[in-house]
Amino acid sequence: MDNQRVTEQQAVQLLQQWNGVGHDLPSLAKIKPASDEQSILLLLPGYLCNQWYQVGETYSCYTEALTCLGTLIDRSRTAMQ
Repeated sequence: MDNQRVTEQQAVQLLQQWNGVGHDLPSLAKIKPASDEQSILLLLPGYLCNQWYQVGETYSCYTEALTCLGTLIDRSRTAMQ
């Protein structure tokens, strides 16, 4: 099953919605191997629906995916200030 892809800006907006209701942002993300087992997916849950969204393309390692997540969280918090 393929997940719908979102841009980084859309991912920031999703994180802002979750942050607005008090959720711990790092714990929201799901990081898992792609179906080819050679790459990593970064997934965020939708706010109004029960669906996971893929952020960007795929990542070559968990470190790269976690770095992207951290950057998105930072951007979501600075955009709200």
